[in-house]
Amino acid sequence: MTNLPVREMVLYKHGVGYFVRGGTTDETTVALTFRSDEINDVLKSLAVFDQAEGGQVLGVHYQTPMDKAARLATSSIKLSHKGTLTDLVRDLRGRQVTMHFETHPGRLEPVTGRVVGIEDIIEEDVMERHLTLLADDGQVRVFPLYTLRHFNIEDDQSGHDLSYFLDTSMTEDDRRVVNVRLNEAEHDLLVTYVAPSPTWRVSYRVVAETNEDGNTGKALLQGWGLFDNRLEEDLNDVRVTLVAGQPISFIYDLYASRIPQRKTIRDEARVTGPVEFAAEAAFMDAMADEPVAYESADINIAPPAPAAEKRAHGFTASASQQLTRSAAASSTKTAAEGKATGETFQYIVTTPVSVKRGESAMVPIIGAEVDYERELLYNRNKLADHPVAALRFTNSTGLTLERGPVTLVEDNDYRGEAIVPFTKEDNTVYLPYAVELGVNIKEESGTRYEHHALNIEGEFLIEQQYAITTLTYTIENTTDKAKTVTVERVLDNAVDLYETRDPDAVTLNEKRWHVPVDARRTTEFPVSWRYITSNRHRIRNLSFQQVQRWAEKRYLDQDLFEDLSELLKTKQFIDKTAKQVEKTKKERGDIYQRQEQLRANLGALNPTGKEAPLRDRVLKQLEETQDRLEAIDKELSAGERTIAEAEKQVEQQIRQLAEGVR
Repeated sequence: MTNLPVREMVLYKHGVGYFVRGGTTDETTVALTFRSDEINDVLKSLAVFDQAEGGQVLGVHYQTPMDKAARLATSSIKLSHKGTLTDLVRDLRGRQVTMHFETHPGRLEPVTGRVVGIEDIIEEDVMERHLTLLADDGQVRVFPLYTLRHFNIEDDQSGHDLSYFLDTSMTEDDRRVVNVRLNEAEHDLLVTYVAPSPTWRVSYRVVAETNEDGNTGKALLQGWGLFDNRLEEDLNDVRVTLVAGQPISFIYDLYASRIPQRKTIRDEARVTGPVEFAAEAAFMDAMADEPVAYESADINIAPPAPAAEKRAHGFTASASQQLTRSAAASSTKTAAEGKATGETFQYIVTTPVSVKRGESAMVPIIGAEVDYERELLYNRNKLADHPVAALRFTNSTGLTLERGPVTLVEDNDYRGEAIVPFTKEDNTVYLPYAVELGVNIKEESGTRYEHHALNIEGEFLIEQQYAITTLTYTIENTTDKAKTVTVERVLDNAVDLYETRDPDAVTLNEKRWHVPVDARRTTEFPVSWRYITSNRHRIRNLSFQQVQRWAEKRYLDQDLFEDLSELLKTKQFIDKTAKQVEKTKKERGDIYQRQEQLRANLGALNPTGKEAPLRDRVLKQLEETQDRLEAIDKELSAGERTIAEAEKQVEQQIRQLAEGVR
């Protein structure tokens, strides 16, 4: 335990605390003890100031970060739990000592020399342990170990090793000691540091009273800060601050001791030989090593005790036990002041508090009246089929509200519970506290598409359509009172409301509409939104049917319709010509096969005799097929030229369409 008590602590929501310790001392060393999981944050943030005249801080020291076994292994003296005297004398072998032995009853004999060792000697069937010394006079002397009464270690290093072993054995593996070294003077120390700490919490109570209209009223908002004393000491008269917000924080491993591996360079022989210069070269040898306390006995709040009489929606206390807004405000006094500090907000507890070790505490940090309204909120993603009853009010407390649970008591009835979100000053707070089962809501949705535009981009025609989604809320009010339901819907910024009235309220992510519903009636409320979808059509792949359909629906003007029609006619001519070319190519292939057959027949016939006329006929047919092949080659060349010219015409027409040239 440190001898500098905690004077102030600031607790945050992200699991750290800022601690201030202080006190006076005339010692030259002040020890600060921390848990092992705190040491990295402490080394990252520790600051020590001496406010006394003439006092100086000389340095901060802490144990090298090894576990106990590793630290003990570095000592020349190692003592076990049993036989420590034997272990000590054994480890002093060769060291200079002065030992005192009781050689005769009541008389001690001092012997100065070096320890030789310990051995067991059997005398008369009894084994006894003996100590052997090399005395300064040169004699080797042996004494029963049990006669040793006391001795001095004359070797400074051995004495230091024994002290180191004992100090290390006394330490705990889960504790780390940081020693502040001071000069010899009177000191008035102030020590600050950051360490892990349980997050403080906040719990709210709302005591509300409705106005005559039943939909508005005034409420007392109380906030209680809760925190734990995780320190290993009692906290006495400590100044406490609770901070709402989220500073950036991280653990940086400063405590771990690490020796980077280095390159090994061997000593070189200094023998001079031929000297040469190689071509210049650059190289790099890189090695990678590697972001308060409250007195619980004095601060209490109890919910109103339930009476025997029960209502359908809550418990009613007797007249003498009724909890009113004014009574709640006067019975508990707020013990904190609020202070905005940029990105965070502080609740500064005005009265020093005391909390024992291992205990927790509560303190009232908020107490303010607010005007509220009732509201029925519906969002299927949060609760299906029914709206939730909520209190809505503006945070007019002048404070930032930290996130926490709230219990609602209205007109002396327990109404329900909710969560207060993190809320800055002047922002709206909704407290949904109960489900309104008397109102049923169903949703039905459908999507239709409407034309938006046709555009030409390069060789593509872009068809844009509106996708219009309509969500219809069917709201059934089965109660005997008219209701107004606030319908909430998450709508992406990429969509536009369509044929829907403007929302009554807009948040960062949602839009809200107030929908009135008469008693025992059903109403429908449609919400429609739209966004643009696109289809890309390659112009050369369009069909007359598509272009004709767009023209009939007046998606195309007359000029564009005529240009596309002309392009499609050219494309149709290309397709027709290409088919004829393919047909001609097929004919040429058939002729090649026919010629092979004719040549085979021609080779089998004799040029004289009876086969001569038949051979002449085959030869004539072969000549005719060759003439047709020559004609086909001309036709194919002409067809391919025609297609190429038409393709150029299509490309030019597409380019003119893209450029808007008519």
